[in-house]
Amino acid sequence: MKQFFDFFPVAVFVAAYFLTKDMILATKVLIAASALQIAGYWLLKRTAEKMHLATFAILVVLGGLTIALQDQAFIMWKPTIVNWLFAVVFLGSQFIGRRNLVRTLVEAFLKQMPHHKLELPEEKWLPLNLSFVVFFVLLGGTNLLVVYNFDQDTWVAYKMVGQSILNMLFLLAQFAYLSRYIREEHNENNPETGG
Repeated sequence: MKQFFDFFPVAVFVAAYFLTKDMILATKVLIAASALQIAGYWLLKRTAEKMHLATFAILVVLGGLTIALQDQAFIMWKPTIVNWLFAVVFLGSQFIGRRNLVRTLVEAFLKQMPHHKLELPEEKWLPLNLSFVVFFVLLGGTNLLVVYNFDQDTWVAYKMVGQSILNMLFLLAQFAYLSRYIREEHNENNPETGG
């Protein structure tokens, strides 16, 4: 369900663009869809995702400039700015608190799997976190490469499909790396584990 909410504004934006070939109108639809995303998530969960709120704030500024100045360059820069902002957040997490953001996210995810334990050596967390920083910097740069070297249709297709594929491949690579350090724990007192 969360994936639907995360993907909803982009899907609506792409549909609006390809139906009308009007980037300004598609931007208006994107802003409305993003507002609906936040409202819908709030109605279901009684909370707002920080990522949705941060993306919406950037969208209102850059989308607003796109609409006001009738210049699609602002909205086309949005993925770059969002990805570079993620890079800054991941990098900054190394200097704030005891755990970097990757470690915090991975440990929170593993709490949902109580019979699994991650035995990642301490020195591996820094390179893992830096890999996210580098990935988001490159992803932002790739967006600009597409913006300035291809037509609008190609950029919209890249935003919908290309960027999603790159994200998925990166996360699969991270999961494959981490899976080498995940051990299943068997509780001898718990008959469900077969002990």
